[in-house]
Amino acid sequence: MTLTTALASGSTSAGHDSAAPMTNGISPSKSRSKVPNHLLAPSNSDVRVSNFHDDASDSSEEDYEPESTFSSALNRRSGKDQRISAPGGETDTSSPLTKSKKRKDRESLPNGNGNAKEREARPVKKGGEGSAEARRKEAERLFEKRQDLPFYQGRRMILEEIMKHDTTILLGETGCGKSTQLPQLLRTHTLSTSHYFNNHGKNAAAGPSIAITQPRRLPAIALANRVAAEMGCPIGGEVGYSVRFEEMTSRDTKIRYCTEGVLMRELANPDATQKVQSQSKDDGSSSNASTVEIHDGLNLLLKYDIIILDEAHERTLNTDFLCGALKKVQRIRKELAKSGKGKAKGDGAGKEVKELKLVVMSATLDPSKFQAFFGTGRDALLVKGRMYEVTTQHVANHVDDFIEAAGRQVINIHCGPGNEGDILVFMPGSDEIENCVELLRRVGKQLPDAQKQLQVLPLYAALPPSAQAKIFSPTPKNTRRVIVATNIAETSMTIPGVAYVVDTGYKKEKEYIYRTSGAIEQLRKKGISKAAAWQRTGRAGRERAGHCYRLFTKKAFDAMPEFDAPEIQRCNLSSAVLQLIAMGQNPFDFEYIDNPGRDAIAAAFQTLAGLEAISSPTHLTDLGRQMLRFPLDPPHARILISSFSLDCTNEIIDILSLINAGGTVFLDRPSDREEASTAKAKFVHRDGDHLTALNVFRSYIALRETKLSSSHKNSTGLGQGQGVVGWCKDNFVNGKTLVQALKIRDQLRELCEKAGKDWRVSAGSESAGVLRALLSGLFMNTAVIQADGSYRQTAGSLTVKIHPSSVLMSKRVPAILYDELTITSAFYARNVSVFEQHWLTEIPMFAKAGAAMPVGKGNL
Repeated sequence: MTLTTALASGSTSAGHDSAAPMTNGISPSKSRSKVPNHLLAPSNSDVRVSNFHDDASDSSEEDYEPESTFSSALNRRSGKDQRISAPGGETDTSSPLTKSKKRKDRESLPNGNGNAKEREARPVKKGGEGSAEARRKEAERLFEKRQDLPFYQGRRMILEEIMKHDTTILLGETGCGKSTQLPQLLRTHTLSTSHYFNNHGKNAAAGPSIAITQPRRLPAIALANRVAAEMGCPIGGEVGYSVRFEEMTSRDTKIRYCTEGVLMRELANPDATQKVQSQSKDDGSSSNASTVEIHDGLNLLLKYDIIILDEAHERTLNTDFLCGALKKVQRIRKELAKSGKGKAKGDGAGKEVKELKLVVMSATLDPSKFQAFFGTGRDALLVKGRMYEVTTQHVANHVDDFIEAAGRQVINIHCGPGNEGDILVFMPGSDEIENCVELLRRVGKQLPDAQKQLQVLPLYAALPPSAQAKIFSPTPKNTRRVIVATNIAETSMTIPGVAYVVDTGYKKEKEYIYRTSGAIEQLRKKGISKAAAWQRTGRAGRERAGHCYRLFTKKAFDAMPEFDAPEIQRCNLSSAVLQLIAMGQNPFDFEYIDNPGRDAIAAAFQTLAGLEAISSPTHLTDLGRQMLRFPLDPPHARILISSFSLDCTNEIIDILSLINAGGTVFLDRPSDREEASTAKAKFVHRDGDHLTALNVFRSYIALRETKLSSSHKNSTGLGQGQGVVGWCKDNFVNGKTLVQALKIRDQLRELCEKAGKDWRVSAGSESAGVLRALLSGLFMNTAVIQADGSYRQTAGSLTVKIHPSSVLMSKRVPAILYDELTITSAFYARNVSVFEQHWLTEIPMFAKAGAAMPVGKGNL
């Protein structure tokens, strides 16, 4: 049964009280209003359960915050009205939403940005007065909503726990407001401000400086915008964010949302290493000051008083490394603070070194591991959430095509009488999302005029911010919104209006297989855990009673693991190991929550040694220190550094920007492959996919600049992007990838300038320098041709084939390098380029091997 015929036959209602029939059958399951307690608090862990929402004693006069006090704080913040420079040199002049009783609730939900178009269109008074006043009014309006949050109502007990202890494990159920409220309370509440004070002020109390980490960039940006609105300050002022390739902070920033990778880089960055002035008294009468490095480059993060690790349940690679590093930083700072011998230099010079407080929090977390690791010696805190009842249903039989099944279920919901609310569909990756979006848009065009229309929006990390922001804007009249997302929508972000969730039960995650015959790293589709399933279910109950349709059987759900395996045990560690060594830590002796094993660490050492980044397991080379200056994976950083001496920096920056944009350059749809192949032919470069992609990027930029110039000259107001969008469509090019690549390119160019390198240096039409630079970083991903036409790895024994999407698919070339391997019926190399095989002797790893280097039929 196709989606079209399902629509024509008239689908049955998928209401809260009855199952929505599907071809494979959905069977009702027990209703849930929140994540099961056994997932929040495993039986082997003692957890203090505190329903703060019902705690009447928490409203004591001592803790009461009158509106006048809140308003005066707002006036101090909004009065500054400083303009914050954005990364591209632009100035942030947007004003928040003004107070309006007619505004839909979805415009002001937690983590939402509201109606961005209305904000941009609203006139701002001269001197920024209108903007400051608008921020103040918006913050006052949001303050009323904040007071209803369980986390806000339980603030006193939570803050007392944090102030009394070095480390706090906090489990906040979905909807409690932990991600937005805790930083604000720590910054402004008297319990916190009395603990931290400003040495530079005139006896005026000041709150602590706080960093809050998120696993992904989109939640970090969305949360920072929300908290800035609640505090009545411009983004980049008291509240800011830092993500890879994008920074919105200033000297006034005291609440900083950032991705975990940014904080890891800060810990390892030699330029940011803070020093401590150690004072020792001689005979009690004199003081001699000396500056000492702490643990050979380990940044003590002295500008932060409190660090919050949010969404720790995801156990990303950076989560685990941050826990180990921050535990050590915390211990060192505590020793310095107790001895009274430490004073900070640099930022906050002369201030006493304070102890570092850590808060580890999540909605679904195994607290026992974190309690044991940090040695808290006490129960974890649990904050009850604010969720409506969500009915969950499972399919009766296994689903073969989950994309079509998801589309069918969306149409069933949409066509059912009385089914109000938007729909959130979880897909494993961007390819599946785009296919599902295309399918639903095609079916949506066939809806009868009397039926509500469908607005289908994708959501994944590689989308440009403008596309991501659409999910927060008001839905058009007589329209239901369908958001098709990856697991980026599982946590932290509240997507407004959602009442239905369709869960395919899949995600994509990195998998690193270490073997002596050659390591393999791939992005693999796999099933989710029970914790993730309940997180997804909870998305339907944030604003109203909801419904979650699971496209997997109850038996399959019961067989799921309780929690996801930590990424540290299934991922390439070379980037993290490089940063650990930069911190002066020995990766073999480092404290891990879950040890990754010696093989994975040894493989990282092998890669880093081949990149000439390390001289020993505990020492970086000058090249390794240069690599840390760029927010790139070690192989990519090595490629960029090589381009400086090979005079091809301009080309390499463009290529690396495309690789790191997170999406494919060409769209690959089975129905359009012949037309796409014809369009692709005009960009093909004989040396492979990297230079072919570069041709596309250069053509796109040239057209974009032409349209921009024409728009300025004519002043016609015609959308400059209209022709560009049409060009992308006609050439089957992924415009979203190119937009993101442009932003990354700007950041890399800026970093090169800071490093004293000229990014304008170009190789022109010569490709040899570009290919040599690529080889310097991707030498582990090389293979030589064999007699049967296949390719054999040079750094392993695997036989690989060129992926059908490559421009080199039908060619026989002596040697290839590639970005990654895809494992299906065989090992396929993706994003492939040719190189001269004798260039391998210029790579130190192969030069040492000498005659032992694998030789293929095409040896030159």
